[in-house]
Formats: sequence, structure tokens, C-alpha cells
Amino acid sequence: MKDKITLVMYSHSTYSDVWPMFFNQSEKLLTNYKKVLFCDDDLGILPEDWGFIKYNDDDNFSERVASCLAKIDTPLVFFHHEDMPLYNTPDYGLLDNYENIVLSENVDFIRLARSTDECHFNYKAHKTLFLASYHSPYFFAVQPSIFKTDRLLEIYKNTKINHIGEFETRAQKVCRDNKIKGLFHYDNEEKRGIFHYDTNVYPYICTAVSAGKWNLSEYPDRLKELLEENQIDHTIRGVI
Repeated sequence: MKDKITLVMYSHSTYSDVWPMFFNQSEKLLTNYKKVLFCDDDLGILPEDWGFIKYNDDDNFSERVASCLAKIDTPLVFFHHEDMPLYNTPDYGLLDNYENIVLSENVDFIRLARSTDECHFNYKAHKTLFLASYHSPYFFAVQPSIFKTDRLLEIYKNTKINHIGEFETRAQKVCRDNKIKGLFHYDNEEKRGIFHYDTNVYPYICTAVSAGKWNLSEYPDRLKELLEENQIDHTIRGVI
């Protein structure tokens, strides 16, 4: 079991129908990580190897995450939401390398997929890592990322919002003001949708749920396979 990093899944109990997909894929493919759910209620259905940190449901999104991050005792956190399950085996060696970079170098995070970023400069001699530009509208993105725990906590504590939809937009300035340093992974993967690319280091579905419905428009085959494998009735939530 890794002792320097905690895999975190943020969720709300109203999304508990999505949990089995994330839990089962993690059980198969990420057995060596300490895992913790951030949620208002665990509903008594967490797998045995998962911990639980409860947030106050009356808090806004950034307050919820900050209150939970403050209770993480590892220097690194591997941050997710519940609708970002793996669909294939990660590159464990590269993940270990990325974790060591964030842990030991002047880097605060590595985002594991390219967003709207331009690939101008590699990070040192790492051909699959690029410098995230402060000029990017999505320098920081709520996507699977390896983060220094204290720096991610800093972002959530200082990003003031009224609604979760404001978070990513307002977090960009907070990152710049606090001189957060970030990298992103890109290895010539294909673009998926408008704002992001696939990733071979951590092959996950980037938002399996969009606007409250299953995102079969961007992941028709991969998501359908996971829904069937986990016996989830997609008609209950609906699809886009």
C-alpha cells in the first residue's frame, strides 16, 4: 500500500447510483492506493477498503472539499469525482514517476489528461509532461490529478463561490495568485469532445455524467460497457 498518497473521490449521496462503477473499477485496477470518499453520507455501502470523511451538506462545494482535505494525512492526494471511472489499466510505472515528481520537485500538481492546453514546453526531459500555462482558461481543472495536498487545500479554501458551476472559473485566479505550478500529461492521444483528450497513463472516462445524465454521446461504447458490467439501469438517470 502506498503511504504518500490518498486516492479521493468527491461525491454526494444523490449520486450513489454512480458509485458502483467507480468502486469496482478501482478495486480491479488500483489496489495499492489508500482510498477515501468525501460525501454527505456513505449510506453504509462503501467497500471495505474505503475510508469516509463527511462534509456538512449546508456548505458550498469549495467549503466541503476544503473541510475534507484538511483531514487527509498524506502529502499527496489523487483527486476525482464519482463520474470519472477507469475503463482500462493505468500505466503504473508512469503514475509512480509522476507521484515522485510532485512529491519531490517544485511542482504542485500533474493533471493526467490534456485539456485546452497548448503543448509548448516539455517539463525537463519528460516527453509526456508539459508545462500548464497560467494563460490557459483551464490551468486548473476538476479532473484526476496528482496534487500536493496542502496546495490543493489552499485552492479550495481560497476559491469563494455560491454554486459549484462557478468553481473552475474562479479557481484559475486563485492558482495564479498563489503561484500554483502545474503540469499535464499528453502522449499524442486523441481528442475526446470539445475540451479534453484521452489519456494512456490513466484511461478514465472524463465525466460519465453530464447535466445529471449518462454521457453516452462522448463515450458510447466504453460507458455502455461499464454500465452493463455494473448492472446499472441507464434509463433511470437518462442519457445524453
